Amino acid sequence: MGSAPVLDEQWFLGSLLIGELRQEAPMTLSLNSPAFPPNGDIPKEYTCDGKDLAPPLEWRGAPAGTKSFALIVDDPDAPDPKAPKTTWVHWVLYDIPASVTALPKTATAKDLPAGTREGVNGRAAACCPR
Repeated sequence: MGSAPVLDEQWFLGSLLIGELRQEAPMTLSLNSPAFPPNGDIPKEYTCDGKDLAPPLEWRGAPAGTKSFALIVDDPDAPDPKAPKTTWVHWVLYDIPASVTALPKTATAKDLPAGTREGVNGRAAACCPR
């Protein structure tokens, strides 16, 4: 068996605050997956070399007043970290309700929390061009 792919993607989770912004304390919003460690290898089942499943995701530490979340998964050195050609956007979600703190493994459009909207490429175009 070969080694697992290294985490090349960048996972961004942002919260949307509506109204007045106040700098009260540093934001501690964190995003992780129980499927792999931070900056670790992504198990093959979550890659294009495997089943290309969405990994489970969890987040915490949203600032008070958060109205919704946005998730952007991009790959700044696609298709190959040794010879990058483009930044590939794997997945875009927005209007994720502020009450939501996780997405399940294998999440697809039908599994998303009510009100969540998906970018045009969605999971159907998750694999970057080779």
